[in-house]
Amino acid sequence: MKLKLKIGLLCLFLIPFAGKSQEMLTGLARNPAVVKAAKKGFPTRSGQSLKLPFVDDFSNYSGYPNPRLWQDDQGYVNTGFAVYPPTIGVVTLDALDAYGRVYAHAARTPFAADTLTSNPIRLDSNFTQHRLMQVADSLYLSFYYQPAGASKTYPAGGWQLVGDAPEHSDKLVLEFGYATGNQVFAGFEYGEYIIGAGEYYQIGDSIENPFMPGTYYVFESGAYAGETILLPVDSLFEDEYVWNEVWSSFGCNVSDWVAENPRQYFRQVMIPITDQQYFRNNFQFRFRNYASLDQDAWTSGNIVGWTSNCDQRNIDYVRLDLNRRINDLYPSDVAFVSPSISTLKEYQAMPWKQFRPSDMITSFHNDLSNLSNSVKNTSYTFNIVKNHGQTIYVSPLNNENAEPYHTHGLHDAQHHVSPLLEMSYEYDGADSAEFTVTHIFSMVGVNDECRANDTSVFEQKFYNYYAYDDGTAEAGYCLLSTMTDPQASFAVKFTLAEPDTLQAVRMWFNHTLDDENVAPFTLMVWADDGVCGDGTPGPGTTLYEMSAQLPCFADDYLDFVPYYLDEPLPVSGTFYVGFHQNHDVQLNLGFDQNNNAGGKFFYRTSAQWFPSFYQGAPMIRPVVGKSFDHSAVPQHAARDIRMYPNPTRDVVHIRADAEGHDLDYRILNVFGQCVEAGRLHTDELSLEGFPAGIYFIQLSSGNQTIVTEKIIKQ
Repeated sequence: MKLKLKIGLLCLFLIPFAGKSQEMLTGLARNPAVVKAAKKGFPTRSGQSLKLPFVDDFSNYSGYPNPRLWQDDQGYVNTGFAVYPPTIGVVTLDALDAYGRVYAHAARTPFAADTLTSNPIRLDSNFTQHRLMQVADSLYLSFYYQPAGASKTYPAGGWQLVGDAPEHSDKLVLEFGYATGNQVFAGFEYGEYIIGAGEYYQIGDSIENPFMPGTYYVFESGAYAGETILLPVDSLFEDEYVWNEVWSSFGCNVSDWVAENPRQYFRQVMIPITDQQYFRNNFQFRFRNYASLDQDAWTSGNIVGWTSNCDQRNIDYVRLDLNRRINDLYPSDVAFVSPSISTLKEYQAMPWKQFRPSDMITSFHNDLSNLSNSVKNTSYTFNIVKNHGQTIYVSPLNNENAEPYHTHGLHDAQHHVSPLLEMSYEYDGADSAEFTVTHIFSMVGVNDECRANDTSVFEQKFYNYYAYDDGTAEAGYCLLSTMTDPQASFAVKFTLAEPDTLQAVRMWFNHTLDDENVAPFTLMVWADDGVCGDGTPGPGTTLYEMSAQLPCFADDYLDFVPYYLDEPLPVSGTFYVGFHQNHDVQLNLGFDQNNNAGGKFFYRTSAQWFPSFYQGAPMIRPVVGKSFDHSAVPQHAARDIRMYPNPTRDVVHIRADAEGHDLDYRILNVFGQCVEAGRLHTDELSLEGFPAGIYFIQLSSGNQTIVTEKIIKQ
């Protein structure tokens, strides 16, 4: 039986360890990449009619679907959630809306989640033959799809499921449709009506609607003088559409597909268009994802605050054109399948000052595919450009034959899939550097149907931090403890080439439902002089600790959130950064499932440390180097807000700026539990009646936390 944490998760793995504690992966209550894009504004969508062919393999962009082709902002174009797609990049339909949040109408039974709708397409005319479209023109729509929950295997071993496999009752639907040109009633526009002095209405009473004479409003509950009710002001109309379901797939498991065919990570669907009602100038097709949230397994558990993404489907290589056949399954196309890798052995990014030639990989790894049904002569090369201007390396152009994927699997020519990197970057004494590595894999000749998927680019960054992750979270990592006196720690290992100073630790925490998982933690730094429970080296002596920290969220700040040390800490050799918690609240740290830092991060829920079971990269980054001014970087406060006195006996006064009236507040205890919440109507909060101890007062505006202050009640 599959379990989902409290109203459903993107994916969840529970791996038991000694005692009553364990590490866990969870889903995401928000997609930070989509939240960030929404804050910048939705793309402008013209809705203009298109001509054939219609092709999108989602390979050369990310974020919202291409507005030139699609009407909706709900799908998420990415390279992280699919396993071995036909070509690099897919669009993922899930349970998160266009703002990157779980749908407000999400339910435990299947509900309409993401929709991906094409712009209108001209199927009224065969523009090549200069005549009306006919059934004999042989129109076909094809696409590949994959339900989430496929396994991703890393070279170091282990397993990882990416995404949450839909239940059998969940459904992916394809519909054909068009606008009829008619208008249909869509509801009412409402206005406020204040009940007059001396008036009182009981259930069943009615009044004439003053906004629409001749219509009446019937009261469904009692109403008194001075109360405001909403009455219809005007009728609203919208365009009438006809939509017909032409294909669907219920929830299934990719592992069953792969058991049948080891190369079938995606399935291709071919749909003929033979009904003449669709031969019009505004034909459209749309994919609809029906998801369901399941909380039965965890409603009585200790896990709180997690309503998360679930039931994803990945769609790739959508093609609509004429003169096709039912067996037209193999486009003349060669492509990248996965993103390019870092040029560093250990890290995705590292400080420029700490770089050494020995940090470089000696060869790349490329996943490449020939989608056609015949052998293709292909070429491969890569080049490296420094700081977006100076070309410092171009590899020799190499030609190799590529066998079809459907018979031989991924391309296996050594010079293409494992090209040597016979160079090294040269440190120039600057504070930072950036290298753009561009890989090009293409078909020799002119019959490559899609050139967009022939290129893969990696930005190698050398700034002032170390990173095992690529900056995108596919899941969340946390520690679950049911001990009487929960004490848990998490640490990530980093190694310096020369002594330096630790200035800050950048962390990516994921939002959870109502931020119920916001709880204090202690920022920690350890020396490399400990021994793990399995006998391997691990964290040891505490070098630094900073208590009373709270999770802030990347999508609020549009990036990792920095936690600055009180004083720069001298470090050398190997050290560990992380956190300690003395409560059973599951902090939710971003987790990158497309890069592997296995063996580099550790957890402790008892007396001993253990290497993590998981393959992936926790999103935590130490910042090293010279001191710098971070006064302009927001931490907890983005407004001029003060709370006093501290300590206090019962009342906390709040001095806020002119916009303080729009703030909501939450009072959290030391375990991160919300003990009171509401709208800040005055300039003070009372802690009277609360036991003496440590509390956290959190002020927010809308969905953004403005400030969190630790308050001691005497």
